[in-house]
Amino acid sequence: MAAGAQFGPRQIEAADLLGGRVEPHYIRVLRRLLGAHALAEKLTAEGYRRAAATVADPEIRRIAEKNLAEEKRHAALIYGLLAELGVSEEAADRGSIVLRRAPSFEAARCFAEQAEGELGLLMGNISLDMTGLIMIGVNYRDSSYAPHAFAAEAILEDEAGHDEFGSGALRAAVERMGAEAVGAALREWLPRAVNFFGPPGSGFTFDCLRYGLKQKDNDELAGLFLSVLERRLNQVGLEMPRLNNTYPHTIV
Repeated sequence: MAAGAQFGPRQIEAADLLGGRVEPHYIRVLRRLLGAHALAEKLTAEGYRRAAATVADPEIRRIAEKNLAEEKRHAALIYGLLAELGVSEEAADRGSIVLRRAPSFEAARCFAEQAEGELGLLMGNISLDMTGLIMIGVNYRDSSYAPHAFAAEAILEDEAGHDEFGSGALRAAVERMGAEAVGAALREWLPRAVNFFGPPGSGFTFDCLRYGLKQKDNDELAGLFLSVLERRLNQVGLEMPRLNNTYPHTIV
């Protein structure tokens, strides 16, 4: 539970919102959060669809298609939570138009629009699967909104193998394509991955923390991601690219 949070984990049910037992601003913040989560799942699914169509290795293509099916299921799950609150998928996506163009969604947007081949698949795994597992595992699994917390558990169970695949794929990519090619792709994608957590100290995140819809601020999650990624890169002989210290992050 986030320090000072108004509600504890899984304290609020859909019936509490629909019955008017929770202040309206909680519902507005929740809808925005769910809309962002649903869109991220949808764009990640589209990226896996594109990547699977361009991967030659049948085993890697099989894994990409498996991940595609899971991401589509996860998107439907979160859009279903929005539907329970009276928000259609179309309305949720319209409400996220500005967000889709923000630096925090560049990774998801680029993966959906540009994913290609094994290296593109790997960068999507690093930028969206690794980051997503941290967001969902740290923030959403203990959400004060019980339906989102249960959905997070289901997603984490589904995606347990994604992280293992990403670790193996990173080593394989270095062996097949060389450290220089993988390092160049990483320098392009790392800022997108870190920016995916969003700006630190925003008013929206403050509201999420206050209501118990998130447990950690964005910069804490980004720091955790970078520490995990650096260890993984060191294991395959790659150096972590240097980033500036402010959002939106860039390579320095």
